[in-house]
Amino acid sequence: MAAGMGKNPLKVGLVGLGGVAQEHMRGYAASDAVTIVAGADIDEARAQDAASRYEFTPHTDYQAMLETEELDIVCVLTPPAFHRPVVEAAAAKGCHILCEKPMAPSLEDAIAIGKAVKAANVKFLFGASYRHLPAMKAAKDLIISGAIGDVRLCTETVIGGNGLENIELLSPIHYPEGGPGGTGMGLVDHGVHMIDAFPWMTGSHVVDVVGQGNITGQAPVPEIVTMKLSNGVAVQLTYDEGTVSLVPPNEGIFTEGAGWNVSGFIPEGGWDPQPTTLLVYGSTGALRIYPYANALLHATNDGLKQIPLPSLPRPNHFKTQMESFAHSIVENTPVAADYDDGLKSLKAILAIYQSAEERRIIEVS
Repeated sequence: MAAGMGKNPLKVGLVGLGGVAQEHMRGYAASDAVTIVAGADIDEARAQDAASRYEFTPHTDYQAMLETEELDIVCVLTPPAFHRPVVEAAAAKGCHILCEKPMAPSLEDAIAIGKAVKAANVKFLFGASYRHLPAMKAAKDLIISGAIGDVRLCTETVIGGNGLENIELLSPIHYPEGGPGGTGMGLVDHGVHMIDAFPWMTGSHVVDVVGQGNITGQAPVPEIVTMKLSNGVAVQLTYDEGTVSLVPPNEGIFTEGAGWNVSGFIPEGGWDPQPTTLLVYGSTGALRIYPYANALLHATNDGLKQIPLPSLPRPNHFKTQMESFAHSIVENTPVAADYDDGLKSLKAILAIYQSAEERRIIEVS
């Protein structure tokens, strides 16, 4: 691992340069805390294109990148099926690691990741990026302040698309055949954020779950989950991209930040007819959170008001996430979301699938 940490930016290497990695690169390029020095992707054209735009050394083999580059941080941005070998290799080189969500497709892989990180004594940041979105952070502050009383219910609903025949399922390259899988805005690839964020916002953890999720290689089903949190909060998640939207056009919002909905990627500064929306209901008020659009509404018996937010929407949250990680490395302080956080969310996901198989409520250890 490179020694230059003090006043110099930490050196970052990326593994996996497609999809969400593009957003990571935009965020890191705007930060003085880190500099991207290398990136690896099996698609040579993609590696060369990213390297030319962000001025780093491209590789088509992450092992070669780890052998030849001096890196402080390795960002594991590959599909989840490949997280374990990349984390193990990066940890063996003494690099601190940011690993995208979900941490692994199986508990076996997750445990192996934990052993590798512990043996190497490196810091591990779980990619709970929603924690760094301004609307989410402000919502957590309001909850802690008692602005909506005792939280009772949290929900997210993502339903719509272009019909069942046009549903876009993630391939076995992302999630192995026969295991948890689905769509880009489904339970495993997107809902993992909510499984992390709702307990984080309410200062609790998942106690038990019941529901069903999509399995790679099988016909898609509506994904419905109910979770009970340790403080009594109920969480309801509903996902289905195999139908069409029934949301009236006037229920959308202009987006300050880029994001995703069931129709695909939504650029910043545009109209999103079906924005990602989280609802948090309390005993004296409620919150409507637009994490990508960067908006937050607070309702009480006195009326509805919009909460002012800093203008740092997606992909700036990747910048603040990385800056937080860099600070924790330099100052040797705890990271924003650690290995245990990633393990908790994975255990909750696997328990949901167990509940469908056994047709009962499953307690999450």
